[in-house]
Amino acid sequence: MNNITAQQPDRDPAQFLEIAGQGAAVATHAELWRWLQGDVQQWLAHDALLIGWGDFHGGDLRHDLVSSLPGLRSHSFTAACISPLIGYFRDCWVAAQQAPCLVDITGCQQLLGHCSWASTQAIAGMRTALVHGTGDAHGGERIFAALSTHADPWPGGGATLRLLLPFIDTALRRMPPGPVRQASCERDGVHTSSVRLVALSEREREIMDWVALGKTNPEIGCILSISEFTVKNHMKSIFTKLDVTNRAQAVAKLSRKAAYA
Repeated sequence: MNNITAQQPDRDPAQFLEIAGQGAAVATHAELWRWLQGDVQQWLAHDALLIGWGDFHGGDLRHDLVSSLPGLRSHSFTAACISPLIGYFRDCWVAAQQAPCLVDITGCQQLLGHCSWASTQAIAGMRTALVHGTGDAHGGERIFAALSTHADPWPGGGATLRLLLPFIDTALRRMPPGPVRQASCERDGVHTSSVRLVALSEREREIMDWVALGKTNPEIGCILSISEFTVKNHMKSIFTKLDVTNRAQAVAKLSRKAAYA
């Protein structure tokens, strides 16, 4: 774990003001995802943003994930599964005297609880995390970890994350976390496609993660140690739940709805 200096990144200040203005208007999870995947990437290139908050001493934590990568979704990780990793990031931030810090997370899957195989592999693909946090007068803390598959630190990453954090934090406080959003959709009978997404079993989600990566049924069967026939049966179930007729449609629907999950 290394402290990141607060040196300002060599970027156009006018561009940052434009990005900041866009961030101030973010009100939904989809808008946050689009914002982070847009011009923000020029300032803070990352593959996923993990946010955790709650009782860090008692281990009762909540989380949110903003990412386009297969397997990295809020609903892919239970609180018990992801909390040890979030707690580790918080400890690194505290050890850095609450300054942005770069954390080497190769091998960090050992910190995960009973996560699905696909989710564990998705985290295992990450190499570094740029970590920073916020706190309030009541002792509440939020930890933000920008995860990346790259090993090299971002130029001016610490300063950039420090500047962007208030906009991300404010946007997230306007909306419920991922698991709550899903429960609300299912309870209220709205966003039918989101309900279908939640209805996928853990095995079906694993299979769709590999489908999105272009794997064939025999390859998926080999990876998951199940027969090709079983994979085909799962695919039929997935098509029915998502109301689609082929793999491309299934991937496209899951990709669109992942921004809300």
